[in-house]
Amino acid sequence: MVRFLIDECLTPELLAEAYARGFEAHHVDTLGLAKASDRALMVQIVGGDFTFVTNNRRDFLRLYHVIDVHAGLLTIIPSVGIECQAELFNASLDAIAAAGDDMTGEFVEVAADGTVTITRYPAPGGND
Repeated sequence: MVRFLIDECLTPELLAEAYARGFEAHHVDTLGLAKASDRALMVQIVGGDFTFVTNNRRDFLRLYHVIDVHAGLLTIIPSVGIECQAELFNASLDAIAAAGDDMTGEFVEVAADGTVTITRYPAPGGND
């Protein structure tokens, strides 16, 4: 089962969306990780086997690129309000459920129109 860690740039209200769908979820604020550096968050993400949810796409793609095995990265591309964050997060939860709930090595990207793309990241052989 997917375990989400939601970044401080997104609302803690996403926790309720995940819980309602049967997912375990935590927010960096509730874990005492507010203001932690991205690298410090990566220690928690990898160590806790979390799928990380953020809209900080660029920085976290760079950090994930050097990890051979990870529990997934989910990016909500636009910086939007709380209601829209919930809609886009729910679209990603639908796609994850349809894909079988295994996020190992996956990169999920949710666009402003709700389009969800799931790809392997890094691509096989991408860490060479």
